Amino acid sequence: MQPGPRQSVRSLVPLLAVLALALFPLFRDLGGPPLWEDEGDTAAFAERIVATGFPTAWDGRTFLDSDWGFRVAPHLLGRDFVMVGTPWLPYYVTAGSFALFGTSETAARLPFALAALATLALLYVLVERATGCRRAALAAALALLCSAQFLLYARECRSYALNMLLTTAVVAGFLRLGVRRRDALLAAAAVLLFHVQFVAAAIAIATCGALVLAHPRFRPRLPALLRRAPWVIAFTVPWLALTWNAVQANWQPLESALDWPARVAQLGIESMVAVPWLGWIAAWPWVRRRLRAGDRDVLAVGLVYVAATFALLPLSLTEGLLRVTGLRYVCGLLPIAAAVTGVLVARASDGRPRLYAALLALLCATNLLGNALPWLAIGESRRIGPTLVAAPRGATEKVLNASLWYFLRGLGEPNPGTLRTIVDWVDAQVGADDVLVTNFAWDNLLYYTDRRLGFRIKPEATAVRDAARAAGLPDYVFGLDGARWLLWRHAADPLPKLPFEAARAELEARGARLERVASFHEVLWENRPELQWHRFPGVGYPFAPRRLGAEGRKWADAVAYRIVWPGDPP
Repeated sequence: MQPGPRQSVRSLVPLLAVLALALFPLFRDLGGPPLWEDEGDTAAFAERIVATGFPTAWDGRTFLDSDWGFRVAPHLLGRDFVMVGTPWLPYYVTAGSFALFGTSETAARLPFALAALATLALLYVLVERATGCRRAALAAALALLCSAQFLLYARECRSYALNMLLTTAVVAGFLRLGVRRRDALLAAAAVLLFHVQFVAAAIAIATCGALVLAHPRFRPRLPALLRRAPWVIAFTVPWLALTWNAVQANWQPLESALDWPARVAQLGIESMVAVPWLGWIAAWPWVRRRLRAGDRDVLAVGLVYVAATFALLPLSLTEGLLRVTGLRYVCGLLPIAAAVTGVLVARASDGRPRLYAALLALLCATNLLGNALPWLAIGESRRIGPTLVAAPRGATEKVLNASLWYFLRGLGEPNPGTLRTIVDWVDAQVGADDVLVTNFAWDNLLYYTDRRLGFRIKPEATAVRDAARAAGLPDYVFGLDGARWLLWRHAADPLPKLPFEAARAELEARGARLERVASFHEVLWENRPELQWHRFPGVGYPFAPRRLGAEGRKWADAVAYRIVWPGDPP
């Protein structure tokens, strides 16, 4: 018997309520905070896509590549100096928004906030259709919406929101394999996910493959999965083969089995922002006899996805990179884990409305169903062996979902960092055609100031360097030649093989001198989206240990120097 119109509309009320609740945290003051370093990379290349149709590194003024030329193909698709080391889809999505709405922080982030909203809707639909349980679907969507880490990723002009949406779409497509022979959702989502983040696509596809090969309930889906495989291969593998050398710029493959435990341990710590491990373990004996077939499908997919993440991600990222990047490459873990949590909450309540409401309150307003006990045991962020274990500083922050409150309270509030003051200074002091060299945060500086940036290709990037020399790119692209300003971020890594004193000595050997003209309070990273590294307005860094305090680590000031060359007027 088909549901009537009133029943169908009534079934949408929980979903519509979740989407309405999501509007404020996703869209409030979306363009307020400045683009941080990685967002600047997306926005700067998007501007070049609008201008040329391709993410070209050279625009006649500045060579754009945060990896010093290693992400760039000297010649590809009839173009010179095309960035290929990072998948293109987020850049083209941003470029489309710029073309429609103009260039701004709001336009840069808008499509990704919309993708996050779509993730909530798709997650709800996925869980409801798989389990037939609206309570499970509602709990899953609320678990995701009340995750501060999800909201931080959702509002970034970067790949994260698309990663979460398309990972959820791959899982949704897999769960409905065989319902319709020509259903293209899984194949289309897998291809698009590949062009958002290679590692995320590999994990999602590995999850589907492992389930059809090893799980009896999913084996009938194998023929349908194999029919879609040629399409996925056709639209992914050729591109990977074409760009493989540049793709490896941010990867560090596992070279020794001895590195494996440290990588897995760090990933386990990072996963705590997505997976309430203790809650899952505690709920299992309580709910296992109440699970229905659809519930078990969701749990199987979720747990195999987690296992695939732990099997594959440590193969490509070191412990240090995992510590810095958190879950950004595999942020699809957030909605997938939320789906599992939603099923467990619904079945733990066993149809009792008051218990269900109480569990939802604990899930959304506290950390008691997740990380409270581990965080209380850890005390504060510290190293345990080689692993950096992050925990909020205060006891209240460990027990209550304080990060969500800090996030909501901070929307629209000023959150000053280093970038704004540097941009204002550059706009006022650096001529439009002056060459400025800096050792950090080139991309967002370029986006905001459009100044010529020097020393943008490493000597070790030989293929790109030689092609750039042959193409007649100016000398300042390769070093300090012709530079008028040196903006040195003393807390950051130096220029390639050129620490500050060596840069000063090289300039002095050419008869030039450095004249200090300004300094800026340094926060280093403008504001990373990873929860343990994020600076909340009026709060600071909740995960900074007590010895550092809410302001976090104190860095040496950034300093601007004028380069005075022989013959310059006094």
